[in-house]
Amino acid sequence: MNIEKLNDSQRKAVEYNGKHLLVLAGAGTGKTHTIISRAAYLIANGVQSKKIQILSFTRKSASEIVERVNSMFRDNKDAKQLNGSTFHAWCMNIIKTNPKVFKVSDYTVIDRDDQLSIFKLICGRSPKVIEETRLNAKALLDLYSFARNTRKNITDTVRFKCLNNSKDEKANIEIAKIKPYLVSVFSTYESKKRERKYLDYDDILNVVAIGLKNNKEARDFITSQYDHILVDEMQDTNPLQWDLLSSFQEKCCLFCVGDDAQSIYAFRGADFTNVHKFNERVPDSETYRLEDNYRSTQEILNLSNWLLKQSPLNYNKQLRATRGTGELPVIMNFENEWREAEWVSCDILENYTNDGLEYNNHLILVRSAFAGRPIEHFLLEKKIPYIVIGGVGIMASAHIRDVASALRIIANIYDEIAWMRYLQLWEKIGDVTASKLINELLELSNIEECLVLLKNKDLKDPNLINTLSAIKNLNNKPSDAIHIALTNMESRLAFNYKEEWEQKRRPDFQIFMKLAEKHASIGEFIAEYVLDPQLNESYNTGSDIKDKVTISTIHSAKGLESKVCYVINVSVGTYPSSRSVSEGEDSIEEERRVLYVALTRAKDELYVTRIIQKIQNYNSTSNFGHIHNESDNIDYKQITERTKDDKGNPILYFFDELPSELTINEISEQTKSEISTKTYTGKVIAENDFGMDLS
Repeated sequence: MNIEKLNDSQRKAVEYNGKHLLVLAGAGTGKTHTIISRAAYLIANGVQSKKIQILSFTRKSASEIVERVNSMFRDNKDAKQLNGSTFHAWCMNIIKTNPKVFKVSDYTVIDRDDQLSIFKLICGRSPKVIEETRLNAKALLDLYSFARNTRKNITDTVRFKCLNNSKDEKANIEIAKIKPYLVSVFSTYESKKRERKYLDYDDILNVVAIGLKNNKEARDFITSQYDHILVDEMQDTNPLQWDLLSSFQEKCCLFCVGDDAQSIYAFRGADFTNVHKFNERVPDSETYRLEDNYRSTQEILNLSNWLLKQSPLNYNKQLRATRGTGELPVIMNFENEWREAEWVSCDILENYTNDGLEYNNHLILVRSAFAGRPIEHFLLEKKIPYIVIGGVGIMASAHIRDVASALRIIANIYDEIAWMRYLQLWEKIGDVTASKLINELLELSNIEECLVLLKNKDLKDPNLINTLSAIKNLNNKPSDAIHIALTNMESRLAFNYKEEWEQKRRPDFQIFMKLAEKHASIGEFIAEYVLDPQLNESYNTGSDIKDKVTISTIHSAKGLESKVCYVINVSVGTYPSSRSVSEGEDSIEEERRVLYVALTRAKDELYVTRIIQKIQNYNSTSNFGHIHNESDNIDYKQITERTKDDKGNPILYFFDELPSELTINEISEQTKSEISTKTYTGKVIAENDFGMDLS
């Protein structure tokens, strides 16, 4: 490998010869390059590639790391045994390849949609649960999953998720009231899983983490299969993943790369203290820092660095741009969200038309997909192609899950959820009929017996039976099974999805079959796509158009970068949100990190937009009060007087006290015009100008 391509900080980390290392890699500092180089360095220095495990949070990123390492050793067959996967896929592989250690190796993996179906079933049978807890099935599932991943008990979970972490007597009474119902629902759910041989997303890590903690023989056997574990995005790990890794630290060397300033997934249970307190928790460990940024200009980094410095937490991070200087970030202020969206679309079109800057050099970052709707409206109006990241991917779409239900039945005839979905696809089969059939089917021993039972029923569409019969012997050929299942089910699917079928839904099956080609069995494939659904994107244009603007939620923007970046609605009440302010410092600081992630996506030009209506009456000494307005005499300071919220608490705003030299602060021409017509600049009507005539 070519060590010369590393800077001094990266080389120091890659050549580390101690036990455990945390690499704090700031945004754009070559985090992925460093972890790839570390793996290559270990292999080049005699470590067997099969004893190196790379862990990331998406299968795509793990695969890319492995492929790039393999490309450095084209003639070395032994190097091709490098392992790369997500935490869940890794644990699933450990379970499947060690059936003598884990009794659940033949269980079916269920995803969130399956979990929700079970919770709805439980709540349907016990309506008092929703009545007393005021939590629907989805909220109950969220509580359950959060508790599992954070290793919190029910009391602490309810306190944190439902009661803003309140510890007063009123909160204690509320917890005591609803806890028995939660215990009942959660225990019923877990019994149901064991009964039907289901493993949910959270079980997979739990089974391995707890199993290794409690069984020294199993721990020694499993951990001895690895010498080095390389973890990407360490700041996104949760307490359960930390428990898992801790079982390996005695026999293995941990090389963890992350950035505590980019930890933004606390709502999923991520715990940034896994990075912040790494050296306290891991004996024989050190921390190295990467601060040379290869992505952004120094002006963009100056704003990002300033944001972190305002935090009460000590991030001890100062990013330096290797590219040198460029343009100052621009803060654009608008009358409302529609003016904001219109300006963004016009700016993109102008860049494309006048400057030749392709659409794919523009990134629009929003807090939620819903917040991007006005922008989508104007992009559509101006016929600008775009892609939205953060929507529902094809693997979570209904038509894919319909066909997958047939495959799941072949993999496990006791998969009650799959049977329910599959049976209800067909004509004349509703909830009641499906439930009666399932009760009989679950008493049988194999698929042949199931087919005999179904043949003896008066079922209207023969393709219900034909589909299962045609794929029953294709357990080891998942791609063929999808093709044949689709052939038999197509007429029914076309009827169910009507005009959407041919153009919007049917083409997805080519991707579905392509993904299945890499897998040795239906069970393996189902587990894999459940663990890491692919293509989590939605388009407004055909997939043949490659030059598109990207709209992304900030939580989906990790790894994204663009020459021109628009961070939308960085206004009072949004950064931080009013909810995070009510929840306290931890939530406020997570909001700061969300904004930091957004700002550091920009390479050359950064535009931060905000809404004047949301900042009216905000008495700020920040440079929002000094909007660049040389060509007019409107007093914009007048629209920025501070207020308090409904409870009398001061409103917090991350850009309060923002030094004027860090940004250019402007207001759109159209908004200037609108404000000038609404802003009174004449003589004030004084108190003594009105009242009763006392003469």
